[in-house]
Amino acid sequence: MAKRVAILGGPRCGKTTLIQHLYVEMKILGLDVGCAFEYSTEYLKEKGMIESIAEQYGIYLGQKKLEDGLSDFEYALTDYATFIPYVYGRFMLGNKDRSKKEIEILKDLYSLAIEDIQNYDYIFYVPREFGYVQDGVRWQDEEIAKSVDDAILTFLKSENVKFMEITGSTKERAKKILSVLGLEYKETLELCDEAE
Repeated sequence: MAKRVAILGGPRCGKTTLIQHLYVEMKILGLDVGCAFEYSTEYLKEKGMIESIAEQYGIYLGQKKLEDGLSDFEYALTDYATFIPYVYGRFMLGNKDRSKKEIEILKDLYSLAIEDIQNYDYIFYVPREFGYVQDGVRWQDEEIAKSVDDAILTFLKSENVKFMEITGSTKERAKKILSVLGLEYKETLELCDEAE
């Protein structure tokens, strides 16, 4: 059974770059490692902006399928987690009046989130340190992205989820994570320039 490592944070905070860096470093160490990249990014490219909470349920199922496919690896990395669609669903609904269907979907997503949290061996949160650049895929501007950051942190804290905040450059973040995993960081020259 894989040791599951989730890197969390709002849009464009460096999660995917960090996962890619970790993946290469762990492969160089000879580890059997797999990655499940954020399913919602592909969903957005294919279908456009997410407009309903029902779509968050579909994103949950897509992410779960990706992550379940990594169970035979020694380490399974993701730049998302199956409990994040609940956070986005709640964020999308905000303070507006909720229909009976929206309430039921949100309740279901919450139940799944609470059940799935225990499946992650390590959860790391990466704060927004590098500014925000639109990528043409995500709909959030910088202000909304920061609100998503806050929503993720609020969820982790309110549910008493054990996580560690990781700061610094991509390389510094990777070193810290590998240290927590009990692994040695080996300098990869090809990654040094882009990771600074």
